[in-house]
Amino acid sequence: MTARPALTRRRLLTTALGTGAAVLLASCSSGTASRSQESATASDGLVIGMTYTPNIQFAPFYMADDAGEYAQGVSLRHHGAQEGQFDALLAGTEHLVVASADEAVVAASNGNELVVVGGYYQRYPGCLIVPEDSTIRTPADLKGHTLGVPGRTGSTWFTVQLALDTAALSEDDVDVQEIGYTQQAALMGGKVDAIAGFANNDAVQLDQNGMKVRTIDVAPQVPLVGASLVTTRALLTARRDELSAAVAASVAGMERFVTDPDGAVDATRAYVTDLVDETQAANAREVAIATAALVKPSEDAVIGSLVPEHVGEMIDFLAGHGLLGATTPATDDVCDPLH
Repeated sequence: MTARPALTRRRLLTTALGTGAAVLLASCSSGTASRSQESATASDGLVIGMTYTPNIQFAPFYMADDAGEYAQGVSLRHHGAQEGQFDALLAGTEHLVVASADEAVVAASNGNELVVVGGYYQRYPGCLIVPEDSTIRTPADLKGHTLGVPGRTGSTWFTVQLALDTAALSEDDVDVQEIGYTQQAALMGGKVDAIAGFANNDAVQLDQNGMKVRTIDVAPQVPLVGASLVTTRALLTARRDELSAAVAASVAGMERFVTDPDGAVDATRAYVTDLVDETQAANAREVAIATAALVKPSEDAVIGSLVPEHVGEMIDFLAGHGLLGATTPATDDVCDPLH
């Protein structure tokens, strides 16, 4: 496949800072070098925001853009590392953000009028990751072991809470170590016995770096919703039709993505310069395949779907574990499917 020209028809706007992602879509090793492009602040345009570093995990949106699925004036933007994931959205300089629905609901409970309007991952990415020869095979086996987590917040922490529930364990039963975004190095170095991470990111990278690992599901049924499309109530009221069209176009990109990992690499190569290297491109392809398994985890999974009942179950889980802020939002307040 040939590399795409320096800019697509509608520019992807990036601030490529080589930091570990602090939100749902952590940057993967096969793609942290990227080009820098002009800022997207057009007052009449619609900007779709994504997390810090251009990455194969955002390929559905790159592919939708390259295929001309988005309306004229729609652009893509990656946040800077110093921005909160919802800062630009709340400021009105982004209008739709790819973010974990659970984190959006927590933000809403703290007074931010966020609304989840589209689906992306149909399977939650959070899991436990252990060395292949580990004696830890179920969440219950965590008892007495060290577990590395980035911190006691966000999707990985919600994953840990669910694992403890499944195993009927308390935090006192496990040596939880807050290690920042160094889970992979900590596991490879034997500093922890297990880590909480993402199946399509940490687990794949560990294998690519020569460490055989196993992933452990944290529950038979996960009452959490991962990567989704999020906007604000004010934007939804003012620009519903535009947002609905952008969600539909994004879903078209997701549909391309799950059937064409090579096309995903090709679309991402324009924004991640190290994918010109064959090894890095092959690594990115593996991440694309693992991510596609979250976007369409089964034959009957509906790509891009957002189910209000699932969001309601998530709210109940987060509230029951004291993970929400001052207000527990109603499902209708934070979930309004546009597709």
